[in-house]
Amino acid sequence: MWRRPGQLRLHLAAAAGAAGRGARRRNPLPPVPTVPSSSSSATTTTTRDLAAFARGSSSSSRSLSDRAGGGECWSCGASGAFLSCGSCGSVQPVDPAVDYFRIFGLEREYTIKDNNLEGKYKDWQKKLHPDLVHSKSEKERAFAAEQSALVIDAYRTLSKPLSRALYLLQLEGIPIDEEKTITDPELLMEMMEIREAVNDASDSQTLEKIQSQIKRKLETWSHSFQEAFERRDFDRAVKATQRMRYYERAVEETIKKL
Repeated sequence: MWRRPGQLRLHLAAAAGAAGRGARRRNPLPPVPTVPSSSSSATTTTTRDLAAFARGSSSSSRSLSDRAGGGECWSCGASGAFLSCGSCGSVQPVDPAVDYFRIFGLEREYTIKDNNLEGKYKDWQKKLHPDLVHSKSEKERAFAAEQSALVIDAYRTLSKPLSRALYLLQLEGIPIDEEKTITDPELLMEMMEIREAVNDASDSQTLEKIQSQIKRKLETWSHSFQEAFERRDFDRAVKATQRMRYYERAVEETIKKL
């Protein structure tokens, strides 16, 4: 069954306001995400792995803190403290005005030009994961749990085209009905044909060929979203995400059978 891309945090409204858009939001945002279970291989990191990260150089995480900007550290008073303080290393409370792009030092745009998103995600988890601050105060452990969940959700959201597109639209205050179905008979017929082809496929080679064809369609609509979003043609951008959702769902069906 289709599952919504990463949950978006309540800080979206503040982030949009901080950017000066001031758009009215008609749909309530989902609740704050929790730290994922071990079933999420893309973002879950074991305590042993995190300890290995911590033994490495902390310069990369410090650099992220320094570049992102921020307020005054609650612990040492240093200025520019972001998710964690670049001076004393204390984890900071969640700032609801911070959007996901800022967390990773990215421009707020659909195409992610930095190919080290995963590396930046791991850098933050070196500083924020609750397992690494177990000896800290209860206050800082609570901050770490919230910030770690925020970074996990930010990474999940920005690492996939569809969830990234939906997030950008929500930052712009564009209401998205993710449960809305498409009545385009041509698309619905195509989806039926894809489903039948997947069900009838008897070997992995056939399934991979079908998957490749679907991904090309997904990529086409991804480009369509980018063009529409850059022109601020939000109606067309929303339409593109609706098509992307159908094709992404179709890709998932092929993965289940492979």
